[in-house]
Amino acid sequence: MSTTLPARPSGFQELRRLEESLQLEWERLQEEGHGYAGVQALLADAKLEPEEREPLLRAAREAQEAFFAKLDDLQRRIHGHFMEQVVRALERAMLTLRGFYGPRRHRGLYRRHKKLVTLAERYREFEPLYGTRQDHKRIKAYQRFYAGVVDFSQRVRALDPTMPRPAPPTLWDDLHHARLALFRWARRSGAALRLVWAALCVVTIAVRKKQPERGTPFTNHVDHFFRALCDLRGWKVEVIGEPPAEAGAGTVTLYTPTHRHGITDNATFCHLRLPDYLVFNAVDQVQLIPQWLKDRAATTNGLVPVGKGRGPSVEHALEMLEAGITRNVLIYPEGTVSEGFRGTRPLRPNFGDKLVPAIRRAGPGVRIVPISYLDNARFLDIPPRSKVDRTLRVALSPALEAPMVDALLASDGGAFLNGMVRLAWLESLVTDADHFLGHDRVTAIESRLDRELDGIRYWGSLASAPVPDLLRVQSEEPIVAREEPFRGKRVRVLRLPDDVRDANGRIPLPDLKPSDSDEFLIGIRKPSHIYMNVGNQRFDGDIFRPLRVRERDYVYPGILIRFPRVPVKSLNAIRRGLEELPGRERRTLTCANSACRMMAKAANMKIDDRADLRPFLPSHVLPTRTIRKLIERGVTNHMGERVDIQIYKTDDRPLETILAEARREEIRIARDHLRAISVDLLHKASATLRSLWRRVH
Repeated sequence: MSTTLPARPSGFQELRRLEESLQLEWERLQEEGHGYAGVQALLADAKLEPEEREPLLRAAREAQEAFFAKLDDLQRRIHGHFMEQVVRALERAMLTLRGFYGPRRHRGLYRRHKKLVTLAERYREFEPLYGTRQDHKRIKAYQRFYAGVVDFSQRVRALDPTMPRPAPPTLWDDLHHARLALFRWARRSGAALRLVWAALCVVTIAVRKKQPERGTPFTNHVDHFFRALCDLRGWKVEVIGEPPAEAGAGTVTLYTPTHRHGITDNATFCHLRLPDYLVFNAVDQVQLIPQWLKDRAATTNGLVPVGKGRGPSVEHALEMLEAGITRNVLIYPEGTVSEGFRGTRPLRPNFGDKLVPAIRRAGPGVRIVPISYLDNARFLDIPPRSKVDRTLRVALSPALEAPMVDALLASDGGAFLNGMVRLAWLESLVTDADHFLGHDRVTAIESRLDRELDGIRYWGSLASAPVPDLLRVQSEEPIVAREEPFRGKRVRVLRLPDDVRDANGRIPLPDLKPSDSDEFLIGIRKPSHIYMNVGNQRFDGDIFRPLRVRERDYVYPGILIRFPRVPVKSLNAIRRGLEELPGRERRTLTCANSACRMMAKAANMKIDDRADLRPFLPSHVLPTRTIRKLIERGVTNHMGERVDIQIYKTDDRPLETILAEARREEIRIARDHLRAISVDLLHKASATLRSLWRRVH
């Protein structure tokens, strides 16, 4: 099995080169005056005649189209490559889960994995819809998939036995949190009351039968509601740029924000404090509101319902504008909520081809104010108790005045106007080491994969610990390898040199491995005792009291089994499992069943001892049986793949002879224990009978 995915997927290298070339083209576009600010200055230049301005506008339009085509292609390729990387990581996560925990564990994760893979297939079907009317389907599939992947990654990461566990809160921590909660409640009670009052005002305006002839009290009360909500949630809105002056009697102002989230838009507009405005809203998509209230809200002044069965929205808006109810309109020309990479997609063609020309034909001029959000919708996901800055930055671009809009429509129709609005968004968005025009750079996406998807990309790595092929022996004689028969089969045995042993036949562990080596050793010694060494820690007898390797730690005469291909995660899991066991229990590694369970659960190994079926039979208590099964049947992981082991011995006796001698010691020890227990029981029974006899007589 392969170990891990590469830390830097190779496909991102090409995307990074495309990003660098696109950045150079963007700088050239700005230098040549083909951006939003350059075209706006060109339109404001009164010295140019229309015949002179027309070829300059045409060149700017061609440069914009070429840049937008490359930008959209880069975003599509980044999203597609991101999806491929995540799907590969999902498949690797499932293999790791099956190899580390077995196919019957955590079935809920398997079902969630299948749903994510199905959703990824749907996303690939929706990918060609980028920038079309059905674009919201692709975005919705992407958002659901990405949210599910992050949740899946967290669930997998929670299964990692080597992850540090948080310390339980103390009484003082609980008291401190209770005090902070009391202060927060006192501070937000006023905002909550204002929130409830504003909600009642919104409902009252919606159910009122007679609407006012002028003004938009409905949207004004909605602003009060969201101002109270911002105070309650601790949100702050920082407006960058000067709001435009009030439009004259013959001009309509269109506010065109990049649509991140409905709450983000409302939080922005409640801080702009417009006296009145008309808003396009898909009222039928608002959650937790009864249908009768949605129907009443759709007929109020200030709201234009958008959706099936609500009639033509443009005609409805023109009726309100002609009635003089308001001169400010909030419209989302980009459509549904943007995807997670903060990208700005192309505007809907109906904005420049239908809405703006329809308003112009009705008489008033059109002024457009582009609005850019420098923070994406993740601003809403910050927990309320987090110390992270919860400020939403909003940038207002210089307005396109009515004569400029007319010139753009006359030059190249609504397409040119849509491109100019999108350029205004891009010029306001952040460009730094992590973002390019507000989009996450390829390096930032790689970091996101490493950070948020670490659980499925790197958790449970099966990379082997860096250990040498054989034990290190400080001797002039080499380790001799030979084959010998063992219970009807031949096994490979490594003979340790004699000159590394002391007078008692023991070998100091520092002479066999460095102190920082990640070795995993299991040995058996007289009188029939199993001991384990994991890295630089030794667990001998009572496994709840780990001892560090010192000069007095040895490899004893007998048999030693080494696991040279144990993953680093497995070694850490063994250490963690042994150290977390309670220290007062008297369970030792002499019990073969305990050793088998420890290895099977923590070391990604499976010993064919049927311990789950017969946990209390003598064959699972005698250590010689465990060693015999390790040598005879080998070790496999839960995927059925054989785990490499090395068998060492300290003398020339055959393995069967060494185990037979240890077996006799086991029988003697068991007989002595049974005899001692029998004697103790007889003594206690006789003492009890004597005490009863004395009481009777």
